[in-house]
Amino acid sequence: MKTKKTYLLVLLLAATMTTACEDWLKIEPQYEITEEDLYKNTAGYYKAINGLYYQMSDITMYGKELSWGMTDVWARYYAIDPASDYKGYPQMYNLEYDAKEAAAIASATWSAGYKIIAQANDLIAHVKKADENFFTLGEIDRNTILGEAYAIRAMMHFDLMRLFGTSMEVDPDGRYIAYVETYPSTVNPPISNREFMGKVIADLKLAHDLLKTYDVEIGPSQTTSTAYRFFATNMPSQGKFYSNRGTRLNYYAVTVLLSRACLWAQQTEDALTYAQEIIDLVTAKTLQFATSSSITNTPKMFDDLLFGFYNEKLMETYEPYVNNTNSKRLTIDSKSFFTTPSGDRRSAFINTSTNFMQKYTVKVSDKKDMIIPNIRISEAYYVAAECQYKTDMPSAAANLMVVRKARGYSSPALTGTETEEAFWEALTYEYRKEFIGEGQLIFFFKRTNRPIAFSGGNFNHAGKLTLPVPDSESAIPNN
Repeated sequence: MKTKKTYLLVLLLAATMTTACEDWLKIEPQYEITEEDLYKNTAGYYKAINGLYYQMSDITMYGKELSWGMTDVWARYYAIDPASDYKGYPQMYNLEYDAKEAAAIASATWSAGYKIIAQANDLIAHVKKADENFFTLGEIDRNTILGEAYAIRAMMHFDLMRLFGTSMEVDPDGRYIAYVETYPSTVNPPISNREFMGKVIADLKLAHDLLKTYDVEIGPSQTTSTAYRFFATNMPSQGKFYSNRGTRLNYYAVTVLLSRACLWAQQTEDALTYAQEIIDLVTAKTLQFATSSSITNTPKMFDDLLFGFYNEKLMETYEPYVNNTNSKRLTIDSKSFFTTPSGDRRSAFINTSTNFMQKYTVKVSDKKDMIIPNIRISEAYYVAAECQYKTDMPSAAANLMVVRKARGYSSPALTGTETEEAFWEALTYEYRKEFIGEGQLIFFFKRTNRPIAFSGGNFNHAGKLTLPVPDSESAIPNN
């Protein structure tokens, strides 16, 4: 019988993460490897999970299109030049999904997403069948690797649904894409949004429970401490793989991701429970917000960033889009939105002399500057507020004010006597300002089926924020 081979289609990360900034991510050459070799020891499993994060940081994924690229263009953060030589962005801006260039962007993301899912499924299967004594650190290794693999599988499916499926508000029983749980997989019929989100949440709950072993019980400071979460100089006793937990889907990031998924699924009681778990940790000072005074120099706000992707080519990828001589430039749609009121330190997100977003141009350190934010503590407060406003407007207003005060913006205050429309206006303001460059705003508009707010007023998308499944990609990639 021939040895089955796993073809790693991208560069795999090294099996361990070092603590020194200069070699934190050591890249190995692209190669072909047998499953027997990859999964022969714990280091191989480390390598496999690291490879998934590496693929997710690609420009077709969170390295560009699902952060500051396609999704933020879609949300009308930018004043797009219709003559741009990168035609896909004007097409996305105008919801012209069937145009050649826009369709190519969507197709690349679709294909990359399902390849990551396939490899996550392969990893999950190997971890589950491994002997209980196989891993170097026993249950710590097994639960951490398996928990992160489930979290990646869930997150990747969820974001593909947010792109290629409708919101629950528009069509909860519509069938758009498949939830793939085996490798290899040949029959993948689409399932209803409701069933699909049930699987996303189930996987995230599994991850949540598994990740407690290290992140809560064994090495909590590696994840809760801002000093340790990104590129710390300390070395945990469990080894390099367990450092820099902010670059991995850790327990606390998955808690916020669960609140995000439950809110999308219209399970507001559960969404509030997970959001409140994070809020309680902030209240207890286990987790912390960025101070308003630090935002000017560190617009990525690492203090309350729970998870972000690392992309060593982020600066060179982003540079052409913040160059006034380049027609593909991404000029901010409304500078005044970020500079008003003057006390809101999130004005640091914008270079007011060039009108470009500067989350990815302000250097904090060589390595931190390569982080692409994805999951923040502030989102827990927004989720909680949205779950509360109908029955407890004072609590909803108080949660929004916690974030505003942390950003240096406390006046005029939300008092809890606001109308529902005033609440939505305030929440929209928060999402639009907080998540620029992070790809979340468009999904807020899609989930709530509210108009896209931009300098031209309110753009009524009429529920048309769903990318068509690529015709050439109807068969789910399996490797």
